[in-house]
Amino acid sequence: MQFKEIIGQKEVKAQLLHAAREGRVSHAQLFLGPEGSGNLAMALAYAQYLVCENRSETDSCGACASCLKSRKMIHPDITYTFPMSPNAKEKKKICLDFIADFREAVQENPYLSYNDWVTAMDAENKQGSINTDEAADIVRRLGFKSVEGGYKICLLWFPESLNTSAANKLLKIIEEPPDQTLFILVAGNHEHILSTITSRTQLVKIFSVTDEEIIAALMAKKLQAGDARRIAHLAGGNYNEALRMVSEAGDDDYNLQFLEWMRHCLKLRVQDLGRFSESMAAQSREQQKVFLQHALHIARECLLLNYGDASMVRLSEQELESFKKFAPFVNRNNADEFVEEINNAHFHLERNANAKILFADLSFAMHRILQVK
Repeated sequence: MQFKEIIGQKEVKAQLLHAAREGRVSHAQLFLGPEGSGNLAMALAYAQYLVCENRSETDSCGACASCLKSRKMIHPDITYTFPMSPNAKEKKKICLDFIADFREAVQENPYLSYNDWVTAMDAENKQGSINTDEAADIVRRLGFKSVEGGYKICLLWFPESLNTSAANKLLKIIEEPPDQTLFILVAGNHEHILSTITSRTQLVKIFSVTDEEIIAALMAKKLQAGDARRIAHLAGGNYNEALRMVSEAGDDDYNLQFLEWMRHCLKLRVQDLGRFSESMAAQSREQQKVFLQHALHIARECLLLNYGDASMVRLSEQELESFKKFAPFVNRNNADEFVEEINNAHFHLERNANAKILFADLSFAMHRILQVK
């Protein structure tokens, strides 16, 4: 991947290019940015630039042997580590066992999210993690000399998924790597990374993409200007979300599911809520978390409809009509508790709570909260 393919982020590109040209490349960097900002794409472009044989002041050449191998993610001196769900039946327990699937997913969409990868990995209700077997394999791989005589790079995507044992195994090599060995960590949430890891890295902050940059990118894909503006407004700086809306035509399914759930909660339709809990339990863990994240998004929009600036509302005209009637039920007297219950449910899902019990309990809590005027 080349820098010119990344949407926006001019200052970050300039910062990385300057450091590389001056030979001031930190041995461990943390590319921190929200979903859809392009932090993974930036790391891929940076790694390709560092191994490029004919790089210019502004980008890798894209044509040399090293660039071609980097683009295909088969360069022998760039290794990849990412969350995975070990499969005992297929004897898959380290990232090298999943690398073909990861290459395909990233090459198809370098802005992909963790949820996209878990779905591509077909992990069902399991959550991806980076385990001690993978940490040991990282140390083994980086122990070899560079094949092509330049940098050896470990691109570690989503360090939030490092378990404590794996992180401890990597501390020494991250702090004191072999000569010409670099770590590029790509993360979305600083708080979910162990402090012992972050303290050993140099932070590279990557910001959300602007609406104008998303509009330009979507129009380059032959989308009409009006549609591009609407999608950019709804995406909220998340280019991956914008791409998803282009391909899936929006969040209609989640909206309908959410509104139906709220009606059942409001009127305390116990049998319907039981069926809702069963239907949610049948979905993957990541789909459940995405639904809860969407519920938080709707809560924000309802508050803006009630008390804020209507121009800040990120809903389409059709969605506005649907949510105007519901908006008064999320108000200044219950919004904090509404959000807290959703966040608590998300927290417990990440810790493998029983989904059927969790959504049933959440539904009864929502009934109580929605009565507050």
